[in-house]
Amino acid sequence: MRGVLVLLPAALFTKCVGLFYKIPLLHIVGVSGMAYFLAAYHVYSLLFLLSSTGLPTALSLQIARAVARGERRAVRRIFLLALWVFLGIGLCGSACLLFFAPQLAARLAMRDAAAAIMAIAPALALSAFLGAAKGYFQGHQQMGATALSEVLEAAGKLVFGLCLALYAKGKGYTAPVVAAYAIFGITVGMALAALVLCVWLLLHAALRHGGEKGAPLQTRRAVLSELLRVALPITLSAAVIGLVSLVDTALISGRLQAAGLGADAAHRIYSSYGNLAVPLYNLVPSLLSPVTLALMPLLGAAMAGGDREGVTLALHTARRVALFVAVPAALGLAVFSAPVLSLIYQGQEEAVRIAAPTLRLLALSVLPSALMTLMGAVLQATGHTLLPVVATGVGAAVKLVSEWVLLCVPRVYILGAPISTLLCTLTVLFIELFALSRYLRLRVLPLGDILRPFVAALPAVALGVFCYRLLCLHAGDSPFLLLPVLPLVLVCYLALALPAGALTKRELLALPFGERLCPLLEKTKLLK
Repeated sequence: MRGVLVLLPAALFTKCVGLFYKIPLLHIVGVSGMAYFLAAYHVYSLLFLLSSTGLPTALSLQIARAVARGERRAVRRIFLLALWVFLGIGLCGSACLLFFAPQLAARLAMRDAAAAIMAIAPALALSAFLGAAKGYFQGHQQMGATALSEVLEAAGKLVFGLCLALYAKGKGYTAPVVAAYAIFGITVGMALAALVLCVWLLLHAALRHGGEKGAPLQTRRAVLSELLRVALPITLSAAVIGLVSLVDTALISGRLQAAGLGADAAHRIYSSYGNLAVPLYNLVPSLLSPVTLALMPLLGAAMAGGDREGVTLALHTARRVALFVAVPAALGLAVFSAPVLSLIYQGQEEAVRIAAPTLRLLALSVLPSALMTLMGAVLQATGHTLLPVVATGVGAAVKLVSEWVLLCVPRVYILGAPISTLLCTLTVLFIELFALSRYLRLRVLPLGDILRPFVAALPAVALGVFCYRLLCLHAGDSPFLLLPVLPLVLVCYLALALPAGALTKRELLALPFGERLCPLLEKTKLLK
């Protein structure tokens, strides 16, 4: 939980920056120009996942074991060997983006995105080094390095990205070039974080001192084999998701043009969907991940000890926490999609008009997406590491096929993208639930756990809609009227959900600051 308390503020800061720095960027680059930004970012993200997901996790596990045994020479050897592997992957990825940028842009049906792809190419090598450094420090239970790295990356993206975009705009460059300058801010932020972690690594005592000399060292082959054994399932699962996002980029723009839309109109529609609606949809599942990470070790420990009651309790707690957050968030996004987008993206009326219906449909995927992530983590914690990969692959196939068909259907067009996302998340969730019920033989998703937060959220959101429309009737239609309504909805939801048992004291104690929050709620008679 100390690690979660360190990582949670960094995660919140990173997500907020990622969401809100696009507001001024949309004004600078333009909605069409942001399509090139997003296309290049999706290309980068796919290769970034290969070096930043499974490998750092596997490295942290190996280093943690060596640290526990007091083998400092082994720690140094594992890290240096892994660092060369990470850098090799990162440099190869950077070279691919630099040399094949025009071909990649053409494949994405956005030839003008080549400059943006080249601008972000060096970030891959930098992210590979950062992944190795994070794995090293996480193995030593020093989460501050990871948190600092995430903050520096986000801050660099915000400051340098906006400054470079403004400079390019002032020079009168075209939209694709301005987008390239804007995305180069990510590369600069990565370089800043890499420089700081490099200094931190050099100052760390375990790198400067060898420790005991008599401890036997693993062979290089054994170290690499262990890295791949742990990293491969996690990386494959993440790579499938990244590949879907990349194919999504080419598919949406290409299929909209095939349906008769011009290239500029197709890029503008895709940009409105990808830059406005998708980040808000991703916000809730992303913010639930620190809670999931905090709860999953309980499940792993219970499985290792053969404690079936402990397995049931850990799964029950994780599920209820996820539902408590995801259910009202899904309802709120579905109902308030247009005013929320209008409030965040002032002056982008056309983009908001396109994005609002897609966000309304994406809201239906918030709950299955949150549960999908949770159930996948449960399967990995219980030793079934390949099942989430299979489930994600099947879901990705369902998404791509349904999207290919729906994007060309008249009156559907871009709405086919969120509909296919819903079909994908439901497919993955059903496969994971089936696997869990078969292997753990537990009631993995009781209906009552969904109904309690839903019954509490429904009247709270309905009250919010009534108050918002009443305010609009008397004060005029303005998204700013949502600001007093949202806290009212939150208070009403808590007042209904906690007495109904949507979240009990046991689950609240598993959250950061839960020990301070529970006495306050008990005094107000809100907590069972």
